[in-house]
Amino acid sequence: MKKLLALVLAGVMAFSLVACGGGEEGGDSDADAKLKVNLLCTSLGDKSFNDSADAGLKRMADAGLIDYTPTEYGQDNLKVPSYMEEAAEDYDVVVCNNLGFGEATKWLKDNAAKYPETTFIIYDEPTEKMPEAKNVQMLAYKANESDFIAGALAGLMSKTGVIGFLGGVPSPVISDFLVGYIEGAKYVNEDIRVIVSYVGNYTDTTTAANLAKTAINDGADVLHAVAGGAGNGYLSEAQVNGKLGIGVDSDQYESFKEAQPDLAKSIVTSSLKDVGASLEVVIGDMIDGTYEWSECLWFGMAENCAGIAENENYKALVSADIDAQIQDIKAKLADGTITVSTAYGMDEATEQAIIDSVK
Repeated sequence: MKKLLALVLAGVMAFSLVACGGGEEGGDSDADAKLKVNLLCTSLGDKSFNDSADAGLKRMADAGLIDYTPTEYGQDNLKVPSYMEEAAEDYDVVVCNNLGFGEATKWLKDNAAKYPETTFIIYDEPTEKMPEAKNVQMLAYKANESDFIAGALAGLMSKTGVIGFLGGVPSPVISDFLVGYIEGAKYVNEDIRVIVSYVGNYTDTTTAANLAKTAINDGADVLHAVAGGAGNGYLSEAQVNGKLGIGVDSDQYESFKEAQPDLAKSIVTSSLKDVGASLEVVIGDMIDGTYEWSECLWFGMAENCAGIAENENYKALVSADIDAQIQDIKAKLADGTITVSTAYGMDEATEQAIIDSVK
């Protein structure tokens, strides 16, 4: 935390030197004060929220705002505590998700106070509480807003009236996507069916592909993956069978269009959770001295961190009539005419009733 104060003071001093005509020598003060930021994740290349976080931090590094290093620890969750400790000792800001299904937050509850000069940012984790840990900042996203639009598009694009949804692991985060997706689909087609399945992890593309086959055999012709890297198997199977896919978190058409152009062309849109943009906001506030800690910072459509990708492929696949309906839905979400349920705080019976309504 002292580093953040030093950074602000360095900016003030630099401005004073310029105003007084000085500053030609000793120009390393800004570099010395630059925040060292580490992204700790299982792996990059998920074409999803880890890559989104990496992209936002790279933009900041390219702009000369931070010194940035990504660290990939792999799939062994027993390594999380040692990697967290090493990062806490070496960096000013440590960025991660709730690694190892809770290992990161468990470690922080016991150890964050030992590193008062390190700020920890955990993205996509709205449910954990960090009492007395003012150097731990939780970030959360209104995925229900993004997925309401994605669900509406899926419902409008489906010719069979059956669409698919693949989650990684049942959790409030994934359920928030699901609730929004179902409500959006039902908004445009009250009789829509949604085939819901879970991989059980975020890496197993083979299981995801098999679940896609099941959904397609049951009539689904638009398949939405919310399962990190595993979701790529779901999208690939949709493409192989001539169905449409909807990606998640990052613009997955853009992610795949060079290496896997055929797959990219089948992805009509992606439900966006712009982790990178949220990190730019929070760390940018730290740099300019306007950051204020809160238990959890939320990012949605109002903060330009939620929505759907409307790229060249969207424009090629979506008719003018359907696009007009999507734009109307977006406007109604923005002005509050449409409100979307959230899975956060929702009881299990209510969520199950929503799922049962589209079986």
